[in-house]
Amino acid sequence: MFSNKFICKLIVPLIFEQLLAVSVGMVDTFMVSIVGQVAVSGVALVDNINRLIIQIMAAFATGGVVIASQYFGCDDRVRARHTCAQLETIMMIFSVVAALIFCVFTSPILSLIFGSIEKDVMDCATTYLFITALSYPFLGMYNAGAAIFRSVGNSKISMNISLLMNAINIVLNAVFVFGAGIGVAGVALATLISRVVAGVVMTIFALSKKNPMAVHNLKKYIPKKAFVVRILKIGIPSGIENGMFQIGKIVVVSMVATLGTDAIAANSIAFQVIDFPNIPGTAIGLSMVTIIGQCL
Repeated sequence: MFSNKFICKLIVPLIFEQLLAVSVGMVDTFMVSIVGQVAVSGVALVDNINRLIIQIMAAFATGGVVIASQYFGCDDRVRARHTCAQLETIMMIFSVVAALIFCVFTSPILSLIFGSIEKDVMDCATTYLFITALSYPFLGMYNAGAAIFRSVGNSKISMNISLLMNAINIVLNAVFVFGAGIGVAGVALATLISRVVAGVVMTIFALSKKNPMAVHNLKKYIPKKAFVVRILKIGIPSGIENGMFQIGKIVVVSMVATLGTDAIAANSIAFQVIDFPNIPGTAIGLSMVTIIGQCL
């Protein structure tokens, strides 16, 4: 069913997409390092929380990709499209709820996780978490759309949109940090705006003729128990698996936070470097979901 050429066309864009995803955090850290170690530490602490949310979204996306790929593989386009619509709904509900929780309870959540860190670091972390939490719904839109395109073997669109998101993030970081001089808030705003653009552009592509899974009937987006249960049966265990690993990292970071600002900054930079060797394995894993799903 799948030639080596097709598999390469699926995997290579995924590798670049994962590389770009990791680069977002590195760019933010690099830009905010101009402000100082306090700012780096605040951003670093929040990045661990953001990664947890992103990994849970990725788990839901995996559930949707598996089911949609199976329907697509047996040429049942009706149920494949219905699954994609249900995935969009699940992702939007989760991302909006997460955004509300983290925006309303920003300070209590940070205090609960990281305890009594330095006030300057806490102020930076609070600002960064509040602004970036506003981007969760748009990040959910991007992840849902990327998953839908992957289910039919198209990973190039998500790579191109990820490239656009990174370009906007870098340019706005330079404008806000170097030009306007607003530090942590500027880095957070750059991330927010880039994710808003990525989410909107991805949704436009998902609804376009380029997507064989496009759904224009609004009734298909109303939650249906049969589809939601099938997606969550895969998504929830996957989310727990990925979430537990990230929660473990957050626990480690919360202990590192007691060692001071220098330790937080060093730990953050090291973790970002460690992410790079994982990129090929992650990309191959994502492509396997599509290929094996369609074969099944």
